Amino acid sequence: MPTLNFTHFSGAVPRYGGYSLEQTDGILYLVPDTLAVRRYDPFEDIDGLLLEVVKAGAIVAACEPFLDYCLSHKMLPLRDVEFWRQGDFFAARPKEARPILDALLAFAGRYGLPIWEGIVTTTYPARCAQRLMALCQDGNDDTAYMMRYEAARRACQSSGAVPVCTLALTLLDFYLQWIEGLDGGFFPIRHADWLMAYGQEKTPRLTAQVYDLTTCINLAYAVLTAGQGKAVRQCKHCGTFFIAEDRRAEYCSPRCRGAYNSKMTRKRAKERKEKAGENLTCLPPSDTI
Repeated sequence: MPTLNFTHFSGAVPRYGGYSLEQTDGILYLVPDTLAVRRYDPFEDIDGLLLEVVKAGAIVAACEPFLDYCLSHKMLPLRDVEFWRQGDFFAARPKEARPILDALLAFAGRYGLPIWEGIVTTTYPARCAQRLMALCQDGNDDTAYMMRYEAARRACQSSGAVPVCTLALTLLDFYLQWIEGLDGGFFPIRHADWLMAYGQEKTPRLTAQVYDLTTCINLAYAVLTAGQGKAVRQCKHCGTFFIAEDRRAEYCSPRCRGAYNSKMTRKRAKERKEKAGENLTCLPPSDTI
């Protein structure tokens, strides 16, 4: 079998002129303005795309009311279909969900929406591990909610609308994979036209044009990490997300590295001083002559 040379990926993802929030049957959706649509190529700015994905995912991961809601309703694993069963956080608590809603609207306006094709499943941030250990699911086998879920999914396929919970969990999953090291395994490549180019070279060139935003994000990450040897990282000092030339990088700049080292030096000096003071107070009183 000949070796294939993957030389080029291009995207043709629909991006609408605007997106709005609409609630139907207790579920909040991101609905595109279908009167103004054009296609664009997410691969034109791989770094920008991946950074915006992880930033939006980090906002979902940092929203304690959202995680508390999911944990209190025993959503394990964390799946978008459970919001049809337990109630939609984004529709029920819009004020608490506002940071996530603002981030998702901004993301959709810039990059569009993924195609809603099936159940989206992820897990919780690492800081929730202790609470997850104590979580026991109910043995309720009622699957009537699945019928409502599938009906809503089919209704959205023609309009391009996506539930807020589905997009939130999709971006959260990317964040957990890239920043917290969650193993995502394999992913399917959907809605792509594959072209084989034969020229004078011995190795045929395989190219693909992709029409699904989720697949574009996965391929962009593969090109960045496997192809270019880079990585998406969060600065240990300032918390900024950045594209690292070295997978081991912990800081977005030499300035942050120096500032973090100085902070830790001061912290260690303070701890030594406090420890020395504690030792002095523990000394027995000296004998008086």
